Amino acid sequence: MSKINKFNLNPEKRLIDHIAKVRYEDLPPEAVAYCKLLIIDTLGVAFPGSLAPGCPEVADLARAWSSESGSSVLIHGDKTTPPLAALVNSTMMHALDFDDTLDASALHTFVSVFPAALAASESAGKVDGRKFIAALVLGVDVICRISMGIDRPLSWIRTATCGSFGAAATASKILGLDRDGIANALGVVYSHTSGNAQGLIEGRLVKRMQPGFAASAGVTSAFLAMKGITGSIDFLCGPYGYYNLYEAGKFDLEPVLASLGNHYTINELSIKPYPSCRMTHASIDAALELRDVIGGIVEDIDRIEVTASKMVTEMVGKPFVIGINPQVDAQFSIPYTVACALTRGDVFIGDFETGAIHDLQVKALADRVKVSVNPQLPAKDILHAELAIKMKDGRTHGKTVNVPLGNPAKAMGAEQCREKFRKCVAYSGLDFGNAKIEELLSMIDFLEDIQDINRLIALMLP
Repeated sequence: MSKINKFNLNPEKRLIDHIAKVRYEDLPPEAVAYCKLLIIDTLGVAFPGSLAPGCPEVADLARAWSSESGSSVLIHGDKTTPPLAALVNSTMMHALDFDDTLDASALHTFVSVFPAALAASESAGKVDGRKFIAALVLGVDVICRISMGIDRPLSWIRTATCGSFGAAATASKILGLDRDGIANALGVVYSHTSGNAQGLIEGRLVKRMQPGFAASAGVTSAFLAMKGITGSIDFLCGPYGYYNLYEAGKFDLEPVLASLGNHYTINELSIKPYPSCRMTHASIDAALELRDVIGGIVEDIDRIEVTASKMVTEMVGKPFVIGINPQVDAQFSIPYTVACALTRGDVFIGDFETGAIHDLQVKALADRVKVSVNPQLPAKDILHAELAIKMKDGRTHGKTVNVPLGNPAKAMGAEQCREKFRKCVAYSGLDFGNAKIEELLSMIDFLEDIQDINRLIALMLP
């Protein structure tokens, strides 16, 4: 049941007031700076993501439903309806599972709010960089805060369920809706909200589209609200509101509303060093450190034992089996990613191509990885992992990771983020040209000074 405390005072109203009131000038410099890094990170992963399984097909659909007055599909250059543009762009950004995470809630944020902001901006006309940044920061704040009120382990894909509210908030801000308009957009988007974990555990391509459904719903809902469509008022805590219907009434509003307007959750996001589910990252970090200890000689390994939280074990700890979508299977597998790290000394995009996934040496090592639950960890924890390598000669090497690389407590710096961006563009093989790439990075550095966000969009088109 929800906890009764002083924060149980109309959370919908307080979040809506927050979205309506805050302007760029109210944001702390660190939130603005980190927002720019996340824009770089999210655009970077879209380049190779545009070629990932499922993404060309979704882009083809957008091309078939083209609209000259619509919004742009990045990289491809086509225009389509704003909600569909948001869906396609999000799918490309999320396909490689290389985008940001909120480790505390095991969800992604920018792949919902950023595509919504881009699509709404083109439709709105001339949107300046300051308005764009504020809309992104507020959308992230909505996603993170709603998610932090949830007490249950993963059941729904909260990137999608919470992401729909954030996307609606971002699109509403871009479109300049007033307080009532924002309220209706959030109430309308609740009728779109969905995102179950079945596609994840089955390794289906639809998993990588769920943030896009949220982004698309957010754009649609903001436009509907602008036309006067009214939405649910008690969309979070009503009898059939989000927390009661989706999360079985198990929630706590204190972290949702604590320091609202004084602390921005965007600075709690992690930037990923590896293109796989964030729940695999602590184990990858441990494996990479132990690789140096064993000298990279994986043939001498007898077995590998990993312990992690209940959620991590259930979602990414199963024995590695290659199914109909090998890339998704590998992205969501501790056995595969640990075997990959130990065998190859890195985990990057190429390790999730079909040929690499079928590598017999990696597959044989993955078969010797067993993941079990550490009952001492909170059920939703994704920060901790213990890895033990048992050698054939009887020696054991162990490593405990308490914070994975990319978490704000072990952050990737600005230059590391730019290097990741350049590696992603290079890996994609797409010819965007170094001059254009450097112009894009420079524009993002000074995004608050540009008068029309369409200039940024133009640099992401062929």
